[in-house]
Amino acid sequence: MFERGTAIVTLTKWGVSTSEKIAKVLDRAQIKYSIYAPTELCSAQIQPFNESLDRLFANLFDDFDAIIAVMTVGIVVRSLGPLTIDKKTDPAVVVVDDLGKYAISLLSGHIGGANKLAKIVASGIYAEPIITTATELLGKKCVEEIAEEQNLNIVNFETLVRVNSAIVNEKKVLIATIGEVASPKIKMKNTDIKSASNIEQIKEIMQDYDAGIIIADDPLSLEEVTKPIAILTTKKGP
Repeated sequence: MFERGTAIVTLTKWGVSTSEKIAKVLDRAQIKYSIYAPTELCSAQIQPFNESLDRLFANLFDDFDAIIAVMTVGIVVRSLGPLTIDKKTDPAVVVVDDLGKYAISLLSGHIGGANKLAKIVASGIYAEPIITTATELLGKKCVEEIAEEQNLNIVNFETLVRVNSAIVNEKKVLIATIGEVASPKIKMKNTDIKSASNIEQIKEIMQDYDAGIIIADDPLSLEEVTKPIAILTTKKGP
């Protein structure tokens, strides 16, 4: 995660000081980074920018896997709003106040890793991490976390909101493997883990559940099932 690096952006001298502390944290976490600040605030370690903040963010949005904005949340929301496209492609965005009291996961919390990055930064600079995703707050695992932990690909992103909603609201959720796929070691309230030999068996089992997470070697179709089902596939070797 964050292979393309993290951009740290700030606007004030206090923000520069906090950004330099964050840089040390990222160094320890082996996450590469670049710091950006207005020219008059730059040292040798910081890249100057004279363009508008909106233009800078637009460039960084495409070039980095994560952005840590050391400034107010309002500025970041207004600047990044028009740039956001999709949770699969938007970079992780964490907002840290100028004095480094809070590290807020703002965008792409799960898939992009903003929740994880906010915790790393907060721990390193003794800030309070602010995470607002429901599964995180309730101590539950969302589909995205399950996929990351089990090294799986998500096939149908459009189902994630409904499946995660079922998890958060403690509906009956089935986690099922099909074929020779090994069963994951996951413990979740109101969730059963089962194995099936074919799609028809999955369809039959799903009658007793409100939502499902199906793990297979290859993408499969469950269009006939009206309940929300997230399909995860095993990652193939090089």
